[in-house]
Amino acid sequence: MPAKFPLSKFKVELKLAANRLRFLQEKQTALNTKARRGIASLLEAGKVASATVRVEGIIRDDLHIEAMEIVELFCELLCARAGLVDQLPTVDPGLCEAVSSVIYASSRIEARELPRIRDLLAAKYGKDVVMGAADNADGHVNAKLLQKLSVTPPSQALVGLYLKEIAAAYRVDWRPDGDSDDDKPSGGLREPAGAVPAEPMLPVQAPEQEDGDGADGPRADEGGDDVAALLSIPAPPTDRSTGDAEAADTPPAAPVEVPAIQPARTPADKSAPDKDAESASSGTPTMDELQRRFDALRQL
Repeated sequence: MPAKFPLSKFKVELKLAANRLRFLQEKQTALNTKARRGIASLLEAGKVASATVRVEGIIRDDLHIEAMEIVELFCELLCARAGLVDQLPTVDPGLCEAVSSVIYASSRIEARELPRIRDLLAAKYGKDVVMGAADNADGHVNAKLLQKLSVTPPSQALVGLYLKEIAAAYRVDWRPDGDSDDDKPSGGLREPAGAVPAEPMLPVQAPEQEDGDGADGPRADEGGDDVAALLSIPAPPTDRSTGDAEAADTPPAAPVEVPAIQPARTPADKSAPDKDAESASSGTPTMDELQRRFDALRQL
């Protein structure tokens, strides 16, 4: 005849285990808070490698705390349904996950009440059930508990997220390498792409008139430009066929009053008629023709 299941002892061990797990969670949380402050100091000092190694330990401790919370809930569930454990010779389907999870965590969480609970369950259901749950051979252990108690190192993304959150919590000016501003220009103002410095405008100087001898006179390509620069009007073109049409189509900007300039001609200057003839033949207007144009402009 099998021995009677110690129900009261089983419930006491479950309550003690829940209290122990709750106390371990609070203790480990306080230690992690102090460790986070130390990591913030390392980040502020620029010791990122040391901070990265220490933050991996904090991540494992946080996962361990979450695993203890899961086991605490399963202990409370078994305590509430201890009557089913006492009455049924086999594991109830509703308690299969709780029984397997508590047995699986008994060798991975440092709570001395959990091995005693495992021994009571082994005496009730047999060693095969305990051995199958210890390695999760039957697959009934909680999936989250398996993840929290895994020995796989945390990913780099999780490590970077922890470092970033710790730096923000303790107001440390630090960011991961992917968020750095090294590729941005340092200092200086960027000029607009289309901004081109304006070139300085040079004063326009009228070309100097060369004094020619009486036989040659002023050259045809210089005489018209000199007169136009002095009278502030555009110089007439050298081509007579197009010059009159452009002069007729272009209205004057403003009436210009110019006193009549009549060069004195002396009897000794015999080359003057020849000079007017050369100007007429070369296309350059004479002074008399310019005077007539100015008189016409005054009448407009």
